[in-house]
Amino acid sequence: MSQISRGFVWSGIERFSVQGISFILSIIIARIVSPSSYGLIVMIQVFLSFSQIFIDGGFANALIQKKERTETDYCTVFLFNLLVAIVLYGVLFFTAPFIAKFYNEPQLVSLTRVVSLNLIISSLSIVQRARLTIALDFKTQTKAGLLAVIISGTCGIICAYSGMEVWALVVQGIVSQIIISISLMLFSKWTPRLQFSIDSFKNMFSYGSKLMANNLITSLYINLANLIIGKRYSSADLAYYNRGFTLSQFPSTNIAEVMNRIIFPVLARLQDDRQELVAAYTKYLHLSNYIILPLMMLLIVLAHPLIEVLLTEKWLPAVPYIQMFSLNFMLYATAQQSGNPVAAIGHSGILLKYQFVKRAVSFVLLIFTVGISVTAVCWGVFASSVFEVVINMYVLKKDVDVSYRKQIIPQIDVISSVCILGVCVYIWTLLVTNVYLQLFVGCILGGVVYWATTYLFNMKEKEMIQQLYINAVKRIKRK
Repeated sequence: MSQISRGFVWSGIERFSVQGISFILSIIIARIVSPSSYGLIVMIQVFLSFSQIFIDGGFANALIQKKERTETDYCTVFLFNLLVAIVLYGVLFFTAPFIAKFYNEPQLVSLTRVVSLNLIISSLSIVQRARLTIALDFKTQTKAGLLAVIISGTCGIICAYSGMEVWALVVQGIVSQIIISISLMLFSKWTPRLQFSIDSFKNMFSYGSKLMANNLITSLYINLANLIIGKRYSSADLAYYNRGFTLSQFPSTNIAEVMNRIIFPVLARLQDDRQELVAAYTKYLHLSNYIILPLMMLLIVLAHPLIEVLLTEKWLPAVPYIQMFSLNFMLYATAQQSGNPVAAIGHSGILLKYQFVKRAVSFVLLIFTVGISVTAVCWGVFASSVFEVVINMYVLKKDVDVSYRKQIIPQIDVISSVCILGVCVYIWTLLVTNVYLQLFVGCILGGVVYWATTYLFNMKEKEMIQQLYINAVKRIKRK
């Protein structure tokens, strides 16, 4: 098995074992903890997400993109990450009373000061994770992630059952970050030194700063929505909105992240061969959409029975948000991956330039919709994503010479299959009223229909699935 294939397999195992277990544990905790408690954590997360981007500063991707890295490069990035994390923790510690006053939630003073410790803890392992990613070593990251999620999830459940409410979520987050940081430091077998180079910093900053600015703009947009909803509406409303966002993004972002963690290093290696670069990009985008789109369609059609079965009726107000965000995240793979070829050839400045255009439109839509309703905000997010995809396709055509036809036509078979799947499962939900039958039979029906259309449209992924099946059978026979 090639290094890329092993990397893909272990990246997938790492994301879906860790995130899958984390998802299950979060469902258990959500059934115990009230939506308003979740809303308080989301309020704090607005500031943490923004701070985390400053801490990384785009240097992790700069290390990955760089052809030759030295020990000095790694040490410089490590010290920069740690210093910025300490400074930002101090800022959040002293501004905690103002955050609490803004939301009119006194609990946020102590919550902010404790939860913000994650910034310092996480900064200790950013370089270690980048080193492992460069080596396509996701097996090690899987071990660290699994250890962290199992221990922290268990602690969270115990605390939730003990009646700690919001503090159960705090304990879970802190324990998780401590374990994963310590594990990555131990497993990576790399020890930082007090070595900082101005030249190294400048070299990586010229690339990383553009990505950081790009991420800052996106984070500002996403978190500004949470900020305004938390201020204008109740913490429960924010919890429903955030639950709809996080649940719908779970399959799309995790699958896209698995692909991206392999694709970007691969594309970076192909940066001098445009033809191979474009071929690799097209191949992996189709595979991403083949996996992501049917899952999003199932979430749209089965959102109501899913929430009632998993989270109980107290979370049903989140159903329309799940459906709208699922539609939105159908565009996620294209929106994210279409920037990879441009970034791989070192043109991150172009991405930043157009990011200002995209986010200007996003902010206008947010300002226009937030005063109407939370539902209107969701539709504004979808409109923004459509605009982002259009712009990214334009940049890809202009900078890497990938025509619109090459970007769109290969995806038609997947889109057609997903539409057929959606219609069939929706008809099933109209025929039965039992939520368990709607959910479980609906998922099976969707899988059967999608498998049939894969053959009907002769999609190239069927060979990959057949090969996986043959390999699995061989392993079973050998045992």
